[in-house]
Amino acid sequence: MTLRRGDSFKEMGDSPLQVCEFDAGLWLNAGPGRIPHHHVHVIDYCRRFGVALQPFIFASRANLVHSGSLGNGRTMQVREVLYGLQGHVAELLDKCTQRGALDLPVSGQDIEKLHEMLVQFGDLTKIETAGKPATWSYKNQSGRAGFEFPPGVAQPGKPLSPMALDDILRSNVWNDWIFRDAEIYWQTSLLEPVSGMDNFFKGFLRQPLARQSGTIEGLIRYGAKATGIDVRTDKVAVLYDDGGFERVLEADYCVSTIPMPIFKRMKTNLPPAFMVAAANLPIMPAGKVGWQAERFWETQAQIYGGISWTSDTIDQIWYPSHDYLSRKGVLTGGYIRGKEAIEFNGRPIAERLHIAREQGEKLHPGFAKYVEHGLAIGWERMEFQQGGWANEDDPRFLANAEVLSKPQGRFHMAGDHITLWSGWQEGAVLAALHAVTAIDRQTRLGAGR
Repeated sequence: MTLRRGDSFKEMGDSPLQVCEFDAGLWLNAGPGRIPHHHVHVIDYCRRFGVALQPFIFASRANLVHSGSLGNGRTMQVREVLYGLQGHVAELLDKCTQRGALDLPVSGQDIEKLHEMLVQFGDLTKIETAGKPATWSYKNQSGRAGFEFPPGVAQPGKPLSPMALDDILRSNVWNDWIFRDAEIYWQTSLLEPVSGMDNFFKGFLRQPLARQSGTIEGLIRYGAKATGIDVRTDKVAVLYDDGGFERVLEADYCVSTIPMPIFKRMKTNLPPAFMVAAANLPIMPAGKVGWQAERFWETQAQIYGGISWTSDTIDQIWYPSHDYLSRKGVLTGGYIRGKEAIEFNGRPIAERLHIAREQGEKLHPGFAKYVEHGLAIGWERMEFQQGGWANEDDPRFLANAEVLSKPQGRFHMAGDHITLWSGWQEGAVLAALHAVTAIDRQTRLGAGR
């Protein structure tokens, strides 16, 4: 989940062993990377278990967007295109109000208030021509969208000339990127555990046991690979491989969070309909690229956190939200999902890193000379994951998730993959609560009912 200096991992197949060579103190969240403010169960978990949180900057107007649909693959700051689009739309709507072209009746006083709002919303400039009524137009006069050169000593800055509306529309950067922080998933505040996401589960592991000495970590059998599940009337037997030896663990109840691409191939005596649902639950492939680098994004582009976007395969570059002004930091140099992830993650490690360098160069000239110690992680190629998350946007998701969420005697499925928060730790916590609540109900009514 979190990679630090000396950590190693290997994808399935003939991929080479990758060893993290980051400087001491640097880390990459190779899996989950952020917690939205409305994920109240996860945040309460962190509060209860002493997991310190810090801000995760999702969006900065200094972040960059690169679109192959604009010019020769132009790169620009988010502020230029976002405020440009906002200004043009405000200008068009204001013209409608002044001409009485609105479909709905608006009183004179409300029209004036609407006009005042549009002037502020769109950063409109009053245009006065002798003998004609004044008009309002988007000129980026305030510099909201950026400057060709900034204000200086006894010298006003020169605002950028506004992008044309048709250029903005043709760029397609409005289609998800520049508005993404308006979605509830991404609205601030976003959070992350201090020093890495693995501190999330470490907080749980160090909790003391209620009925005996020791901690929760002492109950875990590391290196044990579950191979089968046998649900009986009074017990559940879990078969597992322990260093090449087949063993059996019997328990009163079983809660499984095994990822569905692995679970669907396991030997079980669960009902056929249940295993069909497991096989049919749609899974999103995904992967990341990580780099250590000199903090060129701060010194050259004045970027402090947030995400830059590109129409190329890598899709995103995440900048660290901590340790500003230090010498080095770790970039998430690509976050790829869907069909693109299958194609990208199927390439050799060296080729993936080469592609990520080249495409990062389009966002940041000189990118390739600054980044080092690259890592590429294909989630569907990791033995104990074999996928990203359940794709709740797929029409097949809901019916299969509903089947999987129902107890099968003493067996209970948990994990984010059966929730509408799939891919989020909030979903995992909600599913766990759902399972233990069902077990509590079974023990009160009589086991297995």
